[in-house]
Amino acid sequence: MNENSTKVCSIILAGGAGTRLWPLSGHDMPKQFLKLFSDDSLIVETSNRFLPRVPLERQYVLTGEKYRALADEDFDGKINILAEPQAKNTAPCILWAAMKVERDFGGSTVMVVTPSDHVIRNEPEFLEALDTATNAAKKGGVITFGILPTRAETGYGYIEIDDMVFSANKIVKKVTAFREKPDAKTARKYLEAGKYLWNSGMFVFRADTMIQEFQIHCEEIYRCFSGVNPDAKEDVAKAFAQSPAISIDYAIMERSSKVFCIPSAFGWSDVGGYQSLHEESTQDADGNVLHGNVISRDTKNCYINGSKRIVCIGLSDLVIVESEHTILVARKDCSEQVGGIAKQLRQK
Repeated sequence: MNENSTKVCSIILAGGAGTRLWPLSGHDMPKQFLKLFSDDSLIVETSNRFLPRVPLERQYVLTGEKYRALADEDFDGKINILAEPQAKNTAPCILWAAMKVERDFGGSTVMVVTPSDHVIRNEPEFLEALDTATNAAKKGGVITFGILPTRAETGYGYIEIDDMVFSANKIVKKVTAFREKPDAKTARKYLEAGKYLWNSGMFVFRADTMIQEFQIHCEEIYRCFSGVNPDAKEDVAKAFAQSPAISIDYAIMERSSKVFCIPSAFGWSDVGGYQSLHEESTQDADGNVLHGNVISRDTKNCYINGSKRIVCIGLSDLVIVESEHTILVARKDCSEQVGGIAKQLRQK
């Protein structure tokens, strides 16, 4: 793709707390700022992934005011930061970002909205899919990446696709519906049907297309931001205060007729819990992931992370995480419960 042919901006969503990896992550140190797989944090890895197509001056981190300093530190002050005055889910902040991009680079600029804390292993294949999505977005489509499922997963939302295509090469499929996280029986049906993909939470569209879609499909948010200068702090704060808290999926993706999907298999994971963190990490010969001063004997398939000396004998399929105030010990297949426990403790 000729980089000069179309301006592309990336919008990195970094407002979440990542409690599903508590106590490694939490409200004071969200998951996206952790260095889990390299010397770079997840958010920096996300930014680096786009550098072959999007220079740093056209990358934006969209986060809360609370995390501005963390983002600034990770990028040495070299990335654009849009700090939400208050958290209102993803729809209001994406409209704000579209208005900002339109003002900075023009309405025809293509925006790539991406979570800040996901993993993509096959980056060349991802960039190829991104080029396809960019070309489709230039024509007015709202494009998402649907991950080809490898198992009957209950932890992801799904995208139902149709045979109707948006591109001459038949890669970009029409989206029929977005489906909530299913139970196990429904997930098996989705896997067998062959027309349901995992929702990656990444979207590609022109800035002016998204603004128009808000005007058509989500007037309750659009009218809060209509006429607002995206650089005027007080105006933006007032718009957020008046806006309802709605997700981009509900506000636009489930309502728009312009939504299309690229079926993809570029090694994506949302690293949504310790099970997937273990799977995505480098393991030793016994299937263990060991961080810190860990001594293990006859221990298999465990994730162990701590600063103090941890000695493990005869263990299997466990998560052991030591933080400053907490020690977590859980079976890997039960570790998805930690997010709920973290929320309960925060409420006390």
